[in-house]
Amino acid sequence: MGTGTTQQNTEVAVPKGTREIADTTPAADMDHPEGAVIRRQVEFYFSDENLPTDLHLLKCCGGRQNEPVSISRICGFKKMRSYKPRGLVVAALRKSAFLDVSADGKTIKRKVPLQGKCALDPEYFEDDQDLAYDPRARKPAVFPVQQLPQKTVYPEGTSKNMLKPTGFEATYIEPPVKPEEAAEEEAMYDPDKSFVERIEIAIQRFKQKRRMHEMYALVFNKLMRFGGVESGPRMAQGLSAQEMKKMDAEEIAQALATHNVPWDRADEMKWVVDFEGLAKAFLSSWYPAHYGYAPNAVKNACQVPRSFYNYLRYHNVCPEYDAQLEKALKVCNLAEQELNKVHAAGLALPGDFNQSASVLLGGAQAGMYAGDKSWVEDMNEVGIRDEEARIKFNTGVAIMGSDEQYDMLEANQLKILQQITTGLEVVNIQPPTKSTKELYQKQSKVIEDKLSRLDPLGKLICETWYTDDYDEWDLPKDKYPNGKPQRAGAGQAYEFWVEESVLEECFVGLRMDANILKLEGGITILDEVHESMCSFFTWLPNELWMDRKPKEVRWLKKGLPEDDDEADAGGGQQFDDE
Repeated sequence: MGTGTTQQNTEVAVPKGTREIADTTPAADMDHPEGAVIRRQVEFYFSDENLPTDLHLLKCCGGRQNEPVSISRICGFKKMRSYKPRGLVVAALRKSAFLDVSADGKTIKRKVPLQGKCALDPEYFEDDQDLAYDPRARKPAVFPVQQLPQKTVYPEGTSKNMLKPTGFEATYIEPPVKPEEAAEEEAMYDPDKSFVERIEIAIQRFKQKRRMHEMYALVFNKLMRFGGVESGPRMAQGLSAQEMKKMDAEEIAQALATHNVPWDRADEMKWVVDFEGLAKAFLSSWYPAHYGYAPNAVKNACQVPRSFYNYLRYHNVCPEYDAQLEKALKVCNLAEQELNKVHAAGLALPGDFNQSASVLLGGAQAGMYAGDKSWVEDMNEVGIRDEEARIKFNTGVAIMGSDEQYDMLEANQLKILQQITTGLEVVNIQPPTKSTKELYQKQSKVIEDKLSRLDPLGKLICETWYTDDYDEWDLPKDKYPNGKPQRAGAGQAYEFWVEESVLEECFVGLRMDANILKLEGGITILDEVHESMCSFFTWLPNELWMDRKPKEVRWLKKGLPEDDDEADAGGGQQFDDE
């Protein structure tokens, strides 16, 4: 009677947590069932017959440099993908007399480096004309040939997933909606549902479709908070995968939501849906005041709401507010253009001429020069010397002013008539004329031993501007139709003389909060600029909501007879938990 043969199991049991070590460093006597085939295939890759013309493998090993090549890369080749597990593949390659496997089993190379020329050499295909007819001959490399990295290197502080598209890129386009998804969204965003319910679902669905890195989540959460949306822990933190399979898309979005819109937001007497106004106030007032004007931060702050508004329009969340969303998108584009200009203009204004006048006439810049002090060696701004201020101011009045104004300057009669603190809006910018530049060039040669160069002056035409605030919101409408008193000097125009280099940083529509000095003779001086703002600057009471959340008033039962009895019974004074 014949006896059946049994094949022994070659898998070795390893302790938990040592799987990777067992896979890469198997026992010395172990071999893959197809070890001979594996060795023959890999040895062919590195052979003198294949390697000199295999440009890809040459880039990996460096040709005659014989650099180690990752075994994982070799196992990714088409004819090697079927051989598993990797640990036995490594064991089979260790038995090769032609190849050398590293001690950790991660790389492999030839024991004897490649000799002679290869496809990495420019003259390789020129020396042997027969290679042109050899089907194994590859296309010549583009020189110089860069060696392929054996392992992908990511920038410091990033990972592979962080480099994937996030959905906030400027070129990102919403993917087409599948028919089943369109049916779900049609039910979720039914116009018969209240806006509060629809926008709450849309916020969670938007977050699911984006990679919310920290910088994006920061802006998005602040934007939601600014718009009256609350945030907190998820409602269903213990939700299992089996339970989620039984839910539809709307139920999943509600269960996983961390943002919620309280129902009192539907009260039109207290809350108004205004996407455009919210975008203006967030990007022009609140965000710059709290996070500054760094170019990357500004770009990110504009891109996050832009992506959210595009999502709302694309998925038809609130068609009744589509016109507002379109205007809000234009605000995001305008903010990205203006915010950096606003910062540059704020740093450049008011200019040397106006600072010089302020120094000489006792304005905000008077007594600010500290360039002769040892403790200001590392400071960028040290003020203007009196001599320098006198030269720049006198030159400006002589060239830009009238004969009467220059006579008053010579007679030392230019005194301050009025100091004004007001908001200004730039309505016109007039660069210096050709004659003005020629006069300044001549004057620069006269004082070149004292100052390097005088910048010609142009004209900055501004009008008074006042931002809407909440100070007088409850004034009687019969006496104040606009709900606020009439501002003194509203719409009054001012003309300032400003350097050409400073005018280049300004733009029509720029707004600022400034101090003005009105001098005898009709000269106006831009004494100090406290803050520069966008052309669409808007202030909303929502900023008060961001700074401090009002707490609910609670009435505590203290001092009542029953409380005293309870305190005596307890043997001591009773304190409230709060």
